[in-house]
Amino acid sequence: MAKGLIVIAAFLLSIALCTLILISGFAEAKTSGEALAETAGWARITEEGVYLYATDSDEHRCFVLEKSYYVRLIDKSERMWRVSVMENDADFPRITGWVYASQVKLCDVPPVAPYYPTERLTVTGSAAAVKLSPLPSAETVLVATNSQRLSYYGSITSYGDKWYYVFCGDVMGYVNASSVTSPVISLHPTPLPQQTTVQTVTKPQETPPSKSSSSPASEILLIVFVAVLAVGLTLALFLPGNVKKKSNVFEQDI
Repeated sequence: MAKGLIVIAAFLLSIALCTLILISGFAEAKTSGEALAETAGWARITEEGVYLYATDSDEHRCFVLEKSYYVRLIDKSERMWRVSVMENDADFPRITGWVYASQVKLCDVPPVAPYYPTERLTVTGSAAAVKLSPLPSAETVLVATNSQRLSYYGSITSYGDKWYYVFCGDVMGYVNASSVTSPVISLHPTPLPQQTTVQTVTKPQETPPSKSSSSPASEILLIVFVAVLAVGLTLALFLPGNVKKKSNVFEQDI
C-alpha cells in the first residue's frame, strides 16, 4: 500500500515539474522577444543602392538612402521594415517608408548622431522646378528661385537623369540634379563593419558536438526532477513493509 502511494506521488511530482519546465520556456521566449523589440530600434544602411519605398509592395521607389547612415524602425511586414528618415527638424521633417529587411543591418545599441546627413542644396540656375515624381513631364509642385536652398534626402536615377528628393517650402518633391549643387556627404563617423574574406580549407568531416537548446533554468529543473524521482524509487524499495523478510534457517523445523 505504502509503495503504491509513493509511486503515485512521484508520478504526480514529475507531471508538475514538466509543466513548470514548459512554463519557464515560454516565459524565457517571451522575454527574449521583448528584449529584441527594445534593442532593434535602429537599422544601418551598410550597402550601396538601398532604396526607400513608398509602400511594402515595392512598387514605388522614393530614393536611394545614404550608405553608412541610420533609419529608425517602426514596424515590420513579412519581408520589409517600415522606417523613418530624419529626426523631424524644422528644415528636415521626418518621413516614413519601407526598406527590405535583408538590405539593412539591425543595431544592437543606439547609433551616434548624426543619424542621417542634413545636407542642403542650392539652386544654381534662374529657377529649379520641384516635381511630384522624377520625370520632366511630372506635375510641378514648387518652383525654387536662384540661390534658394533645398533640404536633401536622397537621389534616384530615372530614364538616365539623376534627381534629388528634397524638401522646400513645406513640400517634398524631386529636383533635377543639373539645377542644383551636388551633395557632399561623408561617411558616418562610426566605421562600417569590415567584410573579411575567409579562405576555405578542406578538413576531414567531423561530427560537431550537439548544442543543448535548453536554458540553465530548465536544466536545473530536470536535475531536480531526476533526483526527486530517484529518492522516491529508493523509498519505495526500502521502506518498512516493502522489503521481504528473509527466512532464518535456524527457525525452520529440522
